Amino acid sequence: MADTPVRKICKGCRSETVTRDAWAEWDVERQEWVLGSLFDYAFCHNCASRTQIEDVAV
Repeated sequence: MADTPVRKICKGCRSETVTRDAWAEWDVERQEWVLGSLFDYAFCHNCASRTQIEDVAV
């Protein structure tokens, strides 16, 4: 975890309504989905388009 807390925002509109594509894998021992891979594709739900995500200090 980062030393300084951050918010993830859209580079274009500065909204926090951003998501990333990822794969979840079933963990039999934990009996829950766990993050397996995180992909580069990012989407802003405010812009309704692909975006780049920026970190900004909280």
